[in-house]
Amino acid sequence: MDTQTSTRSGASFHLSFMRDLQEWRHIIKWFMPSWFTVCMGSGILASCIGRLPYESQFLQILGYSIFFLNIALLFTFLALQTVQLVLFPEIISFMRHNPKRMLHYGAIPMALATVVSGMCNFGFAQQSFTLVCIAWTVWWASVILASAASVLLICLVVSRETQSIESCTAAWLLLVAPLSVCATAGGNIADLLPARLSLITLVVSYTLLGAGAPLTCCLLVLYMFRITAYKLPSHDSIITAFIPLGPIGQIGAAALSLGSIANQTLIAALPHLDSIGTTLLHFGILVALLSWGSCIFWLTHAIFSVIYQRRFATIPFNMSWWSLTFPFGVFATLTSYLGDVLQMWYLQVNFMIVVALLLVFWLFNMVRTVASTWTGSVFAPPSVSCHSSIKDVSTMNSHPSVCSP
Repeated sequence: MDTQTSTRSGASFHLSFMRDLQEWRHIIKWFMPSWFTVCMGSGILASCIGRLPYESQFLQILGYSIFFLNIALLFTFLALQTVQLVLFPEIISFMRHNPKRMLHYGAIPMALATVVSGMCNFGFAQQSFTLVCIAWTVWWASVILASAASVLLICLVVSRETQSIESCTAAWLLLVAPLSVCATAGGNIADLLPARLSLITLVVSYTLLGAGAPLTCCLLVLYMFRITAYKLPSHDSIITAFIPLGPIGQIGAAALSLGSIANQTLIAALPHLDSIGTTLLHFGILVALLSWGSCIFWLTHAIFSVIYQRRFATIPFNMSWWSLTFPFGVFATLTSYLGDVLQMWYLQVNFMIVVALLLVFWLFNMVRTVASTWTGSVFAPPSVSCHSSIKDVSTMNSHPSVCSP
């Protein structure tokens, strides 16, 4: 698309964008890794529906539909991402020198982990050992990607850019969140594996949790100091205030899920450590309760932040709105785990209420995303301000896909 077309007014640009966008190369070029948050939100919703205590044909069809839609979207986005890197290899160089644009690559292993959890919650993996092996293979792929993404992104962020507290946002949690998400998925799949493979899965999952939990707490301290010293994020990114619910909730969900599985399987796998399973279960319950309380605080803070910013300006829709669905789903999952272990009916009621809200949020985001895709606004070239670190404007225009909306 020429420079004259890219500098049109917003209204006329959106109306004529899809007519001008006749080559798929433009869509691929402007495809952003933030699209994988759609898969995260869809996957966690399907998993939550699969955990509902009441069965009905409608809920089963709804859950299956969202689950398979999530898989279709995930394969589509992976294909687009692969084609983008092949057709536009210069983006790799740009990303390496602008690591903050790469934060959403952590969404890829988290999207894969939601597929594993969905296969377990809907009973697909239980139907045959072949499906168990497929789910376990997908889990290992998510573990490798999560470990690589977290380590590489942290190294790039600390080595390529000068950071400041004022620039800290909740999106930084995407650096380490994949570790805890994969640990939770490991607890789901470990229950279906033979004793020796289950033990390996538990060890790897606890290792991921041990790596991700301290880093999550450190980043939360930085983010809390940032919003205390420099006020809330801007209105166009205020929805990211819900992101802390995700990593915090995943820490509790992973600890409780792994502890429950350890209590069932470690007696046979490690007979010389007959009490370790019970100890891990008790530890998981404690961590889950602490995480649940912390989630309540961050949920209250996020709601206040959105209401406060809404007083001064309209919050525009962009892909950051999908950061609302996955954290809500994680909070619902943690509530369900606690309700099952503690056998408290009001936690299950809380879980169903949160799932209902999650479904509303998911429908809203999906409708708005489809509408924005149809008009082409989500594929609009990024503004110059997004590329202030690039000196050459021509270089900026050659990398329009790396700025989050």
